[in-house]
Amino acid sequence: MKHQIGFIGGGNMAQAIIAGLLNGGCSTSNIIVSDPNPACRSALGALGVSCFEQSGPVVAQADLIILAVKPQIVDVVLAQLSQTLQGTQIIISIAAGITISSIRQQLNNAPNAIVRVMPNTPALIGQGISALASDSPLDGTTKTAVQEIFNSCGKTVWVGGEDTMDTITAVSGSGPAYFFLMIENLINTGVRLGLPPEVARDLVVQTAKGAAEMVEFSDVGPDVLRQRVTSPRGTTEAALKVFNDGDFADLVDRALVAARDRAGELSEDVPLNLS
Repeated sequence: MKHQIGFIGGGNMAQAIIAGLLNGGCSTSNIIVSDPNPACRSALGALGVSCFEQSGPVVAQADLIILAVKPQIVDVVLAQLSQTLQGTQIIISIAAGITISSIRQQLNNAPNAIVRVMPNTPALIGQGISALASDSPLDGTTKTAVQEIFNSCGKTVWVGGEDTMDTITAVSGSGPAYFFLMIENLINTGVRLGLPPEVARDLVVQTAKGAAEMVEFSDVGPDVLRQRVTSPRGTTEAALKVFNDGDFADLVDRALVAARDRAGELSEDVPLNLS
């Protein structure tokens, strides 16, 4: 990565991306960060990254500018950015709920390439998945540069336009919490049925990891894998019958629809000063 990468905002997700970049061989001299929080600057400074309280130095030096701030202050950041933005700079936003069109409006309809990204929290351990979208065609160099940044903390998928971002938020953005809930309940019930807590935890966590990897690397889908584990009149069949009787598939469907709809509401609720 030879580009100068600037982060406006140095919180947990920015730190995860920066750690991934450094682990992947990116030089600290190619990364610059601004954050008003002294603790964030201290944590990143310990990694050898140049940090500033104000965003001016980031905007002045970066080829790719990553907006890693809370949605509520994006309008302030963009107002400052619009005054000094150069035509060749690429804007990348990981601010939840902020649309590309609103960013472009705040930047006075600047022609710069803008990419919206929905990462998820496993990026904190290098196992994230990030969905990338833009409102216009990007050249190969730009796409590669953006993708390399987020590949450093997991995997990436390009989804074309951002019309699917609310659904992506529901599936992968919120998705880790669904698996945490399942893991939590499996552990709790295992303990209730007599397992020591540490044994229950080890059994559930490794089972979850193994099942996920089987889905990832198998040449068949999860439906076939499920059928292979389910012997007629066996223990798995008994458990799955309880799930099916409770209409588990419909419950998952309704949960994701609720998350998608809420994502859309939050996008509309974000206060942006477009005057």
